[in-house]
Amino acid sequence: MSELRDVRSIGEQRWVPLRDLLLDPENPRLPADMQGEDQEDLAVHLELGFDALTVAESIASHGFFGSEPLIVIAENGSDRWVVVEGNRRLTALLGLVDPKIRTQFANPSPWEPLAAQANMSYEDQVPVVVLPDRAAATPIIGFRHISGILQWQPYAQARYIARLVDEDHMTFAEVAEMIGVDRTKVGNLYRDQAIATQAREMGIETGPMEEAFSLLTVAMSTPKLRDHIDAPLGSKAVPGEAPIPAERASELKELVTWLYGDADVEPVIGESRDISKLGNVVASKIGLHALRERVTLEAAVQKVKDADANPRQRLMLRLRTGKNSLSAALEDIDDFVGEAEVNDAVDEVRAAADALLAALSRD
Repeated sequence: MSELRDVRSIGEQRWVPLRDLLLDPENPRLPADMQGEDQEDLAVHLELGFDALTVAESIASHGFFGSEPLIVIAENGSDRWVVVEGNRRLTALLGLVDPKIRTQFANPSPWEPLAAQANMSYEDQVPVVVLPDRAAATPIIGFRHISGILQWQPYAQARYIARLVDEDHMTFAEVAEMIGVDRTKVGNLYRDQAIATQAREMGIETGPMEEAFSLLTVAMSTPKLRDHIDAPLGSKAVPGEAPIPAERASELKELVTWLYGDADVEPVIGESRDISKLGNVVASKIGLHALRERVTLEAAVQKVKDADANPRQRLMLRLRTGKNSLSAALEDIDDFVGEAEVNDAVDEVRAAADALLAALSRD
């Protein structure tokens, strides 16, 4: 009979006082400009962006589930512990025990009755699993938040992958194997966060990009837009190097503006489905010139279509488009009869039609 052995496990289970636990200042969910902020600021951001209130409601009603311990590592130079997995739960605990923190939340009012119901203090013991370092936590964090059921937003995923590549010096293949995703996805996310970092270092406002990072990932899966800024395939991205050549800096800036807008202009796309249309426009000299003249995306698309048609085809296309638009307008007109703006628009349509009829009657 073979000898029975314990299942291999990682980490040491403990109970530690809440006061000895710290939010992770390197949490990939945090914006890049919040790295290293104090604990109160980190808690306020995590509560606002990641629905810590829902977790607090569960803790106040049912207690903290010991089956879901926080994962911690020792803080350098102290007896405290940095929570590398479970920062939303720790934010909920801090909100329940600390009036100073919860009064800074965007909406403190629901926290007060929950704090009274929970009746917790900083001396309460919290279940944790102690790991020797961040590297030991990589498999569980990466699997859970990139390929698992508790996936982070794309920007947080990309930043975590970048940390593994740039700081832990792992290859794309090693990261892919460790966290259970395709190597191509690892390379693409690494490249895309490197583009965001390069844009930020150029002085471009990247807050909207971080919030809607998937727009950039879709854009970089569009060859025509990738070619516009000379971005590499994700698999060809070189760790530690800026992915966009210096001579394409202006093209990178305008692509970011088309996708996200800036202080002066709105983005030219309305949703991610417009990105392939944007790629087709940018690949056309006429379309690119139109965008740089700050016309709408639809107007730029029309200019590209017009350029591809002979004069008669262009005329028929415009006439059919106008007829279809007017027919569609009939579906809505009854709800707005009598409005001055609507009447003015109809008058302009009539004037345009009269001009067309006059042109047809000329000898």
